[in-house]
Amino acid sequence: MPLEERQPLSAPRAYQGRRSILTKWVSATTGQVVLCTSTVQMTAAMLLDFDANIVCFRSGVVQVHWELKGKHGTVEPAFVARTRDGRRVVFAHPPRDKSGVEERVLRQAGDEAGWEIRPLQVPQGVLQSSLESAAHFNCPEFAPDDHVRRVLLEVFNLPQPLQVGALASGLGLKATGYAWHLVWTGELTGDWTKPLLPTSPVWASQAADIGET
Repeated sequence: MPLEERQPLSAPRAYQGRRSILTKWVSATTGQVVLCTSTVQMTAAMLLDFDANIVCFRSGVVQVHWELKGKHGTVEPAFVARTRDGRRVVFAHPPRDKSGVEERVLRQAGDEAGWEIRPLQVPQGVLQSSLESAAHFNCPEFAPDDHVRRVLLEVFNLPQPLQVGALASGLGLKATGYAWHLVWTGELTGDWTKPLLPTSPVWASQAADIGET
């Protein structure tokens, strides 16, 4: 069953004393709303959405119930995703128990279901702020058509500041937003170890097709 396409089993709910903040991430990849139980999970969703190898992901769509020596519990992965080559990947929250039972249960379920189990990755610091800057331009209104895309990739065939190259493209006031969108899609890239600003050098990535369309 393609769990990454299912609706959540239930919506997260707020309750008195809850420390985390309920939020959501709207996936630019699929347009789906991904419910998150915390801002940490939302930031991890942003990183998954940025990953070009991930074509679909959802949260809250599966629970694994276990029982062992009179004890029982439930493990709910952070996300279930599908990769471009069709693999199913389950991203696991950090284990809540020190015994390792939850991790073993999830890996056993993954072995039986054909899931690849990975720890949840949460961007922090410079990477987080840079992704957030690019994510402001991830929506379809900033997506360039084929001609605009080709012009921008040619302009940035050599590294130059994002804003400078956008203005030099001759594409008008929307060029900067288009350039940011190409950063989000990975067709333009830069030094992700440094803050991503309008003055940051970016260039066409190896994944970008600059040829005629």
